Amino acid sequence: MISDQVQKQQGGDSSTNLQGQTIVINQGITYSDAKEIALDVYKANFLQLSHDTAEVAKSRAEEITDVFLERLKNENEVAVSEMSKPGMQAALFEAQKQYAKTGDKNLEGLLVDILVERASTQDRNIHQIVLDESLAAGGKLTTEQMDALTVNFLLSKTKNHTLVSLVALNRYIDEEIVPFLPELSESSSCYEHLEYVGCGSHIHVGNLHPIEKIFRLQYPGLFSKGFDQNRFETEIGPVSNYPDRLMPCFHDSTKLQINALDVEVMKGTLDALGVSEEITNKFASLYNSTLMSEKEIKEYLIGARPALEKLFILWEKSSISKFVLTTVGIAIAQANYRRRTGRKLDMSIWIK
Repeated sequence: MISDQVQKQQGGDSSTNLQGQTIVINQGITYSDAKEIALDVYKANFLQLSHDTAEVAKSRAEEITDVFLERLKNENEVAVSEMSKPGMQAALFEAQKQYAKTGDKNLEGLLVDILVERASTQDRNIHQIVLDESLAAGGKLTTEQMDALTVNFLLSKTKNHTLVSLVALNRYIDEEIVPFLPELSESSSCYEHLEYVGCGSHIHVGNLHPIEKIFRLQYPGLFSKGFDQNRFETEIGPVSNYPDRLMPCFHDSTKLQINALDVEVMKGTLDALGVSEEITNKFASLYNSTLMSEKEIKEYLIGARPALEKLFILWEKSSISKFVLTTVGIAIAQANYRRRTGRKLDMSIWIK
């Protein structure tokens, strides 16, 4: 029980007790030791509840502890030793406390992902602080709000460099965007609450780019309308001089397009081949002049993946496109992304 009046100390062999909330520090711990420590911390600090309610809460605390330690043992067994540290014990107790209140499985998955990342962050730095704060904030969110953070994050802060074909694009949409859409709504209270718990802030002037513009900026090579051989040879030179720099157009097999995901990649490749700056600039001009318009990209995306229509409507009408994530919002968005997709992102890219 948390209390400012009674301070209780307890421990076992090879342990050090600190006065305050009851946190036991053991050195050289095993997996079993880690589990015992975690449950001891929970029992010593959680609120006193009626017998039946206490049993439910205890069962949930044990459940999330087992899931977390099993994940940690499989993914980073060395990090189990972090359970000997007060900061890690406090982080696990926060997760136990949040999950014990609701038993929500989506929340459990989110908290476990954050805990695994927290246990792997041994030094006190901005990552560790953000992860600690994310445990508390995550317990205050619904699945809809977690998914809203992830969609905002994926579209506004990431670029997938594996999208080198329309097949890869469709797979990315199906596996990494569509799963987060079903529970999203236009409700303004969703984003007001996200701001309240420290996950982001509203943009008061303007908003994030439209989805079609984001795709045009990030993946222009997937949205070329192409050109015929005559145009290329008129503007640049013989096709035979650049056999690997051209390819059949994704959207019109009777035409060609430049073989590069974006202009920067194209310039780097041409430079490595010793192509002159004058010719490189002509390539860039042709590349940009043959891109689909934003309207055409929107029509293509909805036609190829009708489930995206809901996202286009929400992006236009709700606050999801008028919201900038904080570091805590980014951490929760990534943990929720991993929970649903099984793919881990490197948080240090966005939180330095």
